[in-house]
Amino acid sequence: MSLTQKEAYHEVRSSRPERRGVSRRLVIDEAKAAVPVIDLADLLCGPGQMRRMGERWVARCPLPEHEDRSPSFTVYPESNSFFCFGCLRGGDVIELARYAWGYDKAEVAMAAANLLHEFDYDPPPRPPSWYAKQERQGPVRDSIESAKVLAARRRLYRRFFEPLVLATADQDDREHDARVFWDATAELAEHLVECMMERA
Repeated sequence: MSLTQKEAYHEVRSSRPERRGVSRRLVIDEAKAAVPVIDLADLLCGPGQMRRMGERWVARCPLPEHEDRSPSFTVYPESNSFFCFGCLRGGDVIELARYAWGYDKAEVAMAAANLLHEFDYDPPPRPPSWYAKQERQGPVRDSIESAKVLAARRRLYRRFFEPLVLATADQDDREHDARVFWDATAELAEHLVECMMERA
């Protein structure tokens, strides 16, 4: 009895040893094993657009920035690869996904993950050791985050609010204003640190 492609995929996946995290290479390898290039090409070209010519399949190129007037996009199922003779791009199923969905070379793993998602395959799960590591490192990450927010609060207070507090003549008003302005820096500092981390 032969296994379906999805069963074979899950059998290979379950036989692998546990790893600390999901590596880029694992995601790429699983996407290559799970999705044949002909299936992605058929999805991109549209139903009924691929024509068989001997051992290969041809269609108009579905890749962006290529207005193909005659079928120059060729899929070779035996080698699980493609090549477009019009735009001179080719490769495996990951490269086809990368070209089709606009990922650059640094985002190959993202293209592979998107490919798995598109064909209803689960991405490789993170092992229990990864979650244990996250739990161990949680307090350190929280402390670092708190230190960043505290440093941002101090800078905000000194730069924008301290001159206003020092300009107040009455000592009681000055202490009140200092507490109010210091409390006001908390939310501003958290937002500032969050924005800086998104840009990094």
